[in-house]
Amino acid sequence: MLDCVFMLSMKVYPVVFFAFIFSLASGFLSASGGERWYRGNTHTHTLWSDGDDLPESVADWYKRHGYHFLVLSDHNILSRGERWKTLRADEAVPVLQKAAKRWGKDHVQTRIHEGEKQVRLMPLSEVRKLVEKPKKFIMIEGIELTSGPSGFAVHSNPLNVSEHLEVHRKTSRSVVEDLADHERLVYEHQAKTGDPVFWQVNHPNYKFSVTGEMLADIEGLHGVEIMNSSSNCFNLGDGSRPSLERIWDIANTLRLKRGGLPPIYGTATDDTHDYHVGDYVMNAPGTSWVMVRARALTPNAIAKAMQQGMFYSTTGVILKKLEFDAEAGTLTVVVKKKKGLNYRIDFIGTHKEASLDHEEVEAIVDEKGLSHPVTADYADERIGMSLQSTEGSKAVYRMTGDELYVRGVVHCDAPPYFKYDAYSDFVQKAWTQPVGWKN
Repeated sequence: MLDCVFMLSMKVYPVVFFAFIFSLASGFLSASGGERWYRGNTHTHTLWSDGDDLPESVADWYKRHGYHFLVLSDHNILSRGERWKTLRADEAVPVLQKAAKRWGKDHVQTRIHEGEKQVRLMPLSEVRKLVEKPKKFIMIEGIELTSGPSGFAVHSNPLNVSEHLEVHRKTSRSVVEDLADHERLVYEHQAKTGDPVFWQVNHPNYKFSVTGEMLADIEGLHGVEIMNSSSNCFNLGDGSRPSLERIWDIANTLRLKRGGLPPIYGTATDDTHDYHVGDYVMNAPGTSWVMVRARALTPNAIAKAMQQGMFYSTTGVILKKLEFDAEAGTLTVVVKKKKGLNYRIDFIGTHKEASLDHEEVEAIVDEKGLSHPVTADYADERIGMSLQSTEGSKAVYRMTGDELYVRGVVHCDAPPYFKYDAYSDFVQKAWTQPVGWKN
């Protein structure tokens, strides 16, 4: 069993209580044990919205490729009730051929409606009966809350919901107002059901809609995508605006220094839309995922573990050991090595005394004349600074007590899966969550 312990977070964050948990919660799981690692994708699309395959075929792909859980997160819709879909010309043949090969020629129900051939989409309840296997593979219900002013994209994923959450798609509202609406929906649902819901903001750099300052101000936010394998997400920024990792560091620095809020955890997701173009290409499954340490393979257990930050994110690097020892103030990362690959482990963090002084950056106007805000320029180099870099597959960082938080990043020299543009070089990496220590 692998050892990985992180921090506990809650919806309400009194500053004193938070500081204690953030510093000392590494004993939270180690005393009881009984956890294991589960591989999952938290952002997936099907024909229920703008994906190009049947939900059961999508789930089957992830199950066959070693995943333990999958979240279907179609736009503003749950996979429930009766739904028929007219397929595009380029979708019909691969969708039907794949389903017939896997499930039999009579598996997909079709009809002619207003002169067009349609297929019936399975609701999640039927998909579960077809693919789930206790302790091996489960489906977790999710939804991509999708709104935003015209020309912007305010997208977020609540994981482990059990009823539809209706966003108000008013184009007159601001991005901040939309995010507040998403937050309200998530926490009203969690209070109503009593089930834990992990809530993340998706691809902040898609249409450059969400800044680090916006993320920092969302009290109840659990996670943000720091890696999204879909197109036009600009994980590395665009040369004028910062990368998702830089936005992540700025947001967490602001939360910890200014607001007494817990850190935001970083997720890596496929955001899969395309399933007929082969493995490991843009928008296809299998390039970005999370590894969650939980007590059981159930929706509640996975959601709760992710709320507590007990996971790491990866685009291919798997960790053999990940441990934070609060008493010693050490963060240990050991990579499960692949033959022929070389590794480097960097520890990134912000100094407690780092200044929040900054200069506002002028909004960038797009081709339609819309102004997109930019995360401010924070001059202090101690924000998201490199604390230690170790060549090899094992590294230990010993905290001095001067760190606001520390997180690990594992690099390897495997070639990228693909290169979409100068700002989306998809290399194999792994990211641990931020941890803090009170000496």
